[in-house]
Amino acid sequence: MKRKREFMNIVPLTSESIAKLRIKRSRFVKDMIQDQSGVLLVLGGTFAGENRQHHAVSYAVTSIFFELYERYTIDFWTYTFDAEGLMYYIRIDEDPKVIKNTMIHYEDYHPLGFAILSQVYTSDKLWTREMLDVADRTDFYYKKPVEILLNDIQDDKKYEKAFVKNVEEQIIKTDKQSVLSNILVYGFVSAFTKPYGFGMYGPNQRGNNKNMNFKNFILLLRTYKNEMKRIFHVNLNDPKDMRRFQKDIENKIQLTLLNQDSFYFTVHMSSMVLFAFMKSVGYSDIAAQIRKIADALEDTHKKADTIARYDIAKSGFKEVFSHYVPYFQEHKSVSAAALHIMSRYDDISVIEESGKQNLLKIQFLAKNLMLKEDKWVELEKFCDTHGLYPHDATILLVDTIMLDIIQRNYIKIKMLFN
Repeated sequence: MKRKREFMNIVPLTSESIAKLRIKRSRFVKDMIQDQSGVLLVLGGTFAGENRQHHAVSYAVTSIFFELYERYTIDFWTYTFDAEGLMYYIRIDEDPKVIKNTMIHYEDYHPLGFAILSQVYTSDKLWTREMLDVADRTDFYYKKPVEILLNDIQDDKKYEKAFVKNVEEQIIKTDKQSVLSNILVYGFVSAFTKPYGFGMYGPNQRGNNKNMNFKNFILLLRTYKNEMKRIFHVNLNDPKDMRRFQKDIENKIQLTLLNQDSFYFTVHMSSMVLFAFMKSVGYSDIAAQIRKIADALEDTHKKADTIARYDIAKSGFKEVFSHYVPYFQEHKSVSAAALHIMSRYDDISVIEESGKQNLLKIQFLAKNLMLKEDKWVELEKFCDTHGLYPHDATILLVDTIMLDIIQRNYIKIKMLFN
């Protein structure tokens, strides 16, 4: 019997709904830490506006999670994605005082510290700053205690703009070894932490690929991020070397996930953007570089996949540059941009799995619901009912978000390479 799915009900965030969410979450935390040794670290965001599922918040929280993953041996982790945003629950067998001090240091001194909020639990108590004689935090914008601000909704577009700007500045305010990894993570986290998945997996969606889910996605992205730092050793004038780099990443993702599905399109179409950026002599030159790289790697497409999937790359991402990026920059909504892409793009992954007619239905629904946020659940239900999986369109959304931040910061990023 097919499992009946529950669809996320998007409701306005209020001080009352925040209180109810926290009661529910406290029970979840209690169940996780009860009769357990060690520490439960809860990691979330500090954005106090209404849209706490904003992709910039999810990026900041996930970036710190990745750093903690490298720093500690994690016994277990899980997550929630409710109206207060993405939160990770991390069980670590360490001294709680040490963990609390570490997280205080992250919050107070890390470049993304302003964007994260951590709580450290043991089975008997919540460890606070006061217990360690450390002053409470103040918000970067309002200069008020963070936890008090989070109890209500700060309906202030200038505050939201400043928060996102601060996060994005930290993406590019680094060295060249890290900036491309940061851009990659920003693109993927933004595209895969939408309130609705539209057939793809996400924090609240199982999606229509039985071999993937959000936890596997996080493991995939962590592996990809770590391997991306080797991009500087790739000979960008040698197609075989570029393909070898992509294949190594794909193999390591498969090993990490114990999943032999192909990740060729995912790796190829996203790494190509970064290859092209490195070779470019101006933002407008990225399209020409993508076209050259696509031509150079065409033989590998024939061996690995359906060749038509890469026509958009052979065009130099013409549709991405002329339609997808401008639309995202105008509306500043990842979900609306996803629907815009789905409405225009002939997604081969949908055609191969579900047929041309279902693709046409997706395109029709996406076009008509694009800016009707209260109706997005209709497309979510349609994709679920028909088992539709718009994988390729979602990877193009990743590329769109990456190219957006590259365009807005091209000179600053390029200066890191000089």
